[in-house]
Amino acid sequence: MSKITCLPDNQFVEVDKTETILEALLAREIPHTNVCGGNAYCSTCRVMILDGIQNCSAPTSAERALAKKLDFPVHVRLACQTKVSGDVTIRRMVIDNDDIDIVEGQLSKDSIGNEKTVAILFAAIRGATNFDEVNFPYDIVYIMSRYFHGVNKVIKSYGGVTNNYMAGWFLSVFGLENTEMSAERAVWAGLEILEFVKLLNVRLEQLSYKPIKVSIGVHYGSVMLVSVDPANPNLVTPIGDAVNLVNRIETTNKKVGSEFLISESVYNQVKDKAKINRSYNMSPKEDAANYQTIYEVVGMNGEAPPKVVKIENSVPIKKRIFSFVQKFSSVWGKPK
Repeated sequence: MSKITCLPDNQFVEVDKTETILEALLAREIPHTNVCGGNAYCSTCRVMILDGIQNCSAPTSAERALAKKLDFPVHVRLACQTKVSGDVTIRRMVIDNDDIDIVEGQLSKDSIGNEKTVAILFAAIRGATNFDEVNFPYDIVYIMSRYFHGVNKVIKSYGGVTNNYMAGWFLSVFGLENTEMSAERAVWAGLEILEFVKLLNVRLEQLSYKPIKVSIGVHYGSVMLVSVDPANPNLVTPIGDAVNLVNRIETTNKKVGSEFLISESVYNQVKDKAKINRSYNMSPKEDAANYQTIYEVVGMNGEAPPKVVKIENSVPIKKRIFSFVQKFSSVWGKPK
């Protein structure tokens, strides 16, 4: 008989060649999760083969279908479908309720999280470190609400998704669904954000607020997309060197006195349309010996790509006020 070394339990299980890994574990009272009862529907019995992959049986048709749906790597197998002909070392991957929540989200999205090449836009309000020191709380709420409301309209209109915020900065991803022209869309979005901020500053000046300054960086590269909320599997965050690089590109604006910088990978896709003011050499990492060229964008020639989400025409203010009163008048005057 063959032997299964099971982690993280640190148990050793003898297995007959006619048994699946799941059957062997359950027979030895190892509480291996199997929500669907071992029918290759749920993937909760998944295991990682750490050693002995050559001793595992070929995936069944049911396992192949689910593995394709979830984009499993070759060393992640379904215990309910896998038999062994020699010794293997496995790690059980679904141990508790939190793990089951994650699997449920993955099945809803048909993915465990994958590597993808996308365009990333990183924007920050300059001087945001002392923003709360020079403004009253109401001022901060008003200014930031107007700012985020406006830039979100722009990002969405070009097919971008924003899931990452902190203080005065945000990170948007282009190309999660429609990958066509994602780098170009990110550049057009960045330029439109700068124009929006100019108009916002006119409004802020009328209200005696100080203007805000925005710094933007765009990069095109490979990231790992990780779901951050099992209940909302479409809420993903990008992770990887590309995210760190776009952050460095954005912060370089302060050093060189620019507003909008793009990486070379973005420039290569928009160079026929982009209006470039200057280029700079930037180290992609601290103390790195190699440098890459980044470019200051001041405009784009030609027409922008078609908007993915059209920005609706503004409703007359009187009509908006009437609608607002209708919506909330029923709760006004009620005790809190």
